[in-house]
Amino acid sequence: MFKIVFVCTGNTCRSPMAAALLTELAARAGLAGSIHVESAGIAAGRQPASAGAQAVMRQAGLNLDKHYSRQLSLAQLQNADLILTMTLAHKQTAASMAPGLAGKIYTLAELAGQAGDVVDPYGGSEVQYRNCARQIQQYLQAAWGKIVTLAGKK
Repeated sequence: MFKIVFVCTGNTCRSPMAAALLTELAARAGLAGSIHVESAGIAAGRQPASAGAQAVMRQAGLNLDKHYSRQLSLAQLQNADLILTMTLAHKQTAASMAPGLAGKIYTLAELAGQAGDVVDPYGGSEVQYRNCARQIQQYLQAAWGKIVTLAGKK
């Protein structure tokens, strides 16, 4: 099983949406049993996914109703095969937590061959959440070939 962890700040918006979108992408490709996806935050408490993230994912046919945020741990980083962060700052934080794992930590944009961060919609309008989900989806589609290749090497 190839394990992917998405990382953002509070684990209520970006990383749970990314995890849901990638899980769906893997299922449609027939790889649901080969790729395990989870998410965590670098400053997370135990909270449900934000209302905006839940609404946008529901509109996409996905469900975050049972998601509760969790704090990123060293064990989670060590057990992951690929760590995808929403921003460069998240990447730097994850790399500082586990210096020996820097080779498997990327920003989502970086893995997609793009520059920049996934914009945080926290506290914003549903349109901002929808735009964030669209940005994540575009990055995932661009990175999909690399993800499949990496998963196939495990």
